Amino acid sequence: GPEKTSFFQALSIPTKITKGTIEIIQDVHLIKAGEKVGMSEATLLNMLKISPFTYGLIIQKVYDSGSVFSPEILDITDDDLKQTFMSGVMNVAAVSLSISYPNIASVPHSIVNGMKNLLAVAAVTDITFKEAEMIKEYLADPSKFAAAAPAAAAADSGAGAAAAAPAAAE
Repeated sequence: GPEKTSFFQALSIPTKITKGTIEIIQDVHLIKAGEKVGMSEATLLNMLKISPFTYGLIIQKVYDSGSVFSPEILDITDDDLKQTFMSGVMNVAAVSLSISYPNIASVPHSIVNGMKNLLAVAAVTDITFKEAEMIKEYLADPSKFAAAAPAAAAADSGAGAAAAAPAAAE
């Protein structure tokens, strides 16, 4: 109520009384982050039902089972875990391939490498199978494929232009 105007005057806060209530005329910066709150500021904030305080801990170190970690270890995301796991899988596949030990990580690579070897053998011999036909055809006449690439690109751009024409007409 109006009886508290002297409290505001003591803090040099400009006020006026409107319809039986105290109105603060202009913005007042009472406290800043990191500053200690005095008794009069705390009393004013309580009168205005403002609670500027937050409580929490700033973690300096993490102790777990005899090991001490920095708190950044707690900021690990699912993507970080996935990336670390996949890096391990790649290492397992690489070691397994180099020592010729098949496992679930190395078998797909072994199959692809085997297929490459079969295609290489088929390319230089008379042995043939369905997957090797295109390589043999390319080796027999590379110019045939060089001419097909620009034609395919022209067909793609022509189809794009034809699709754009009806849209422009509307």
